[in-house]
Amino acid sequence: MGELTVNKVLGCLLAVALAVMGLRELSYQLFSPPAAHHDHHGEEEQSLNEKIAETYAYYVEVADGGAGAEEEEEVFDLGLALASADVSRGERSFQAKCAICHSIEQGGANGTGPALWNSVGVAKASHAGFNYSGALSGMGGEWTYQNMNDWLYNPSGYVQGTSMAFAGLRRDDERANVIAYLAQMSENAPPFPAPMTGNPVEDDSVEAVEDASAAVVEEAETLVDDVIDTVNEAVSDETDGEQ
Repeated sequence: MGELTVNKVLGCLLAVALAVMGLRELSYQLFSPPAAHHDHHGEEEQSLNEKIAETYAYYVEVADGGAGAEEEEEVFDLGLALASADVSRGERSFQAKCAICHSIEQGGANGTGPALWNSVGVAKASHAGFNYSGALSGMGGEWTYQNMNDWLYNPSGYVQGTSMAFAGLRRDDERANVIAYLAQMSENAPPFPAPMTGNPVEDDSVEAVEDASAAVVEEAETLVDDVIDTVNEAVSDETDGEQ
């Protein structure tokens, strides 16, 4: 095989190697986790909790303490929990833990607590005939899914001074089941909130990556074909020369 042919083959192989390395680097840059941003003084621009608070409506506060802090991060996706909630289990939990103080059937009477028919999506402390505590009646706002979730998680923490003597439903799945059941027992309950998106790469970015990757792969395949053609031509020329 002549020196020129060898150089061509090596050049094509080098081009293929560079194309493959470029594809790997492109994938790494686009899909690897972003590094922490710092200001000019070397301090983090935002704490972990600030970043979570900007992204999610509800979150469990975590400690901003070193590299392991993000691994301990827990974010409760209320929309996702409600989308997969089991209403029948919610009814059983309600009967076991709530029915002693609350009725829920249509036209049900107030008890130790207010009747809970039509309780989702309505104004707080609005059920007729019930004497609410001053702490709750003075809050204002509506029983949105988020507010209902916070209330059921820890009533005394959500409304300090409430007269409701209930520790709360601390298990996320049980709480979501009960909220879904309360929504079913409300005539005009709003739609469940949409689940959070957990994918850090936007759809248009994914499409761009796919297009760029396909282009690099196509170019690499073309170069491989060129190498094969060059080798075949060299072998054919040497065979003809020997004859």
